[in-house]
This record gives sequence, C-alpha cells and structure tokens, in this order.
Amino acid sequence: MKKLKIAFFGHTSCKGCFFEFLILGEKILDLLKGTDIVHFKMIKEYNEKGPFDITFMDGAISSEKELEKLKEIREQSKFLIALGTCACYGGIPSMANVFKHPEKMVYPEPIDHKSTKVTPIDQHVKVDYYLRGCPINKEELFNVVKDLVNGKIPREKDYCVCVECKLRENRCLFEDGIPCLGPITYAGCNAPCPSVRAPCDGCRGPLPDGNIKEMINLLKKSGVSRGDIKRMFKKYALMDKKFKRVKI
Repeated sequence: MKKLKIAFFGHTSCKGCFFEFLILGEKILDLLKGTDIVHFKMIKEYNEKGPFDITFMDGAISSEKELEKLKEIREQSKFLIALGTCACYGGIPSMANVFKHPEKMVYPEPIDHKSTKVTPIDQHVKVDYYLRGCPINKEELFNVVKDLVNGKIPREKDYCVCVECKLRENRCLFEDGIPCLGPITYAGCNAPCPSVRAPCDGCRGPLPDGNIKEMINLLKKSGVSRGDIKRMFKKYALMDKKFKRVKI
C-alpha cells in the first residue's frame, strides 16, 4: 500500500499543537505504517517539497509573507487540516487586532516585520477539516489520520462540550454557580476541563447553532460582568462572525 505523504507547517502560534502530536508516543509508530512524514521542521533535518497528501497547518496568518506561504502550500496539498484554534479562528494571536501597531508593544526596537490583521487560514484558502482546540486533542488527531489512511473522510463533531460532559457523568458546573462556555463550544476534547471542575473557556470555538443569547443570560445569572463576558467570547475566537454580531 502506498503511504500517504504528511506535512506539518506552522505560522503565528506557540507551536503547542505540534507538541501534542509528538507526545502521541508509540502511537506515532502506528500512524507511520500508513503514512510518511515528509515535512516537519521541528523534528526533521531534511524536509521534502510537495505535493502532499495531508497537510497540517498550524497558526494564524499575521503577515504577507505567511499568506504567500499558505497559498503556496494549499496548492501543494490534497487535504488541508487547520491545526488548532489559531489556524481555525485566529486564536490568542488575533487579540492583537484590537491594538494599533501591536509589534511596537512587544519589541523595544523597530523590526523588519510588517504585521497584517491576524486572521484564520480559511479566510484565505479552502480548509478540508478543522482540528480545533488550544491545544488540539492528540487522540482526535490520531483518529483523523487513521480515517484518512483507511480512505475515510473524518467527521467533525457538530455538538457541544456538554454532551461529552454528560457522557463522563460530570455534575454541571452551572449548578455550582461556576460560569462555563461548554453549551456553545465545539466538542471533541472529551471535556477535560469540566471533568476536574474547571470551566470550559471555549478554546475549541463557538458552534454555528449555539444559543449565544441564552449563554449570555446564564453567564449574567452566574455573576459575570458584561466586560468579562466579552473577554470570554473574544479570547480564542475574536475573528468569528458569530461573536462579532453579539450585543451584550
């Protein structure tokens, strides 16, 4: 059987999603039975050029140089996966969009870098699959690659974190007055935060059919201020259209 050529590329992010793949440990060996990692600068000294069967694209786009590279890689990729919340929504880096010349706030001296508005990759190219999360869930990544190796198109989770919370028989945090974004957030993580009594902070992004209005009401009843609600919504998905239309 011909092995699928896999590539990993990154733009503006912390690269935490790359590490989630690496800590799969021995499971990586299982994936290598049907794949060949031909481009991954974090672990390979010699990296091949395209075409690629599967490309994992990590990070948001924050410069013209990154945008050019993204378009080039898209042309070389049969199946492009947005890896992590930065690639899917802009993530934490997109918070720079609320400031003028954010690079001047970070670097003490002028640098040879012209920033652009920070955007998710699907604002520029077609994305075939979204692996959400900050960081991603490594088991979800493993299953996606396994499906593709077996000739299956992976299916995205179209339900909220609350479903996985119930499956784990967790007590709802709202019953204890703890504000949580689980009701409007994509599942796929297996609810690790609520399972240790920590609220979901929406790192996997908002569901298209999530009831934002009711979510706001629940948060207000839990004592969350208007300003904090806005910050909760914008933390990971500032560029999402669903949150942009919200009036709090």
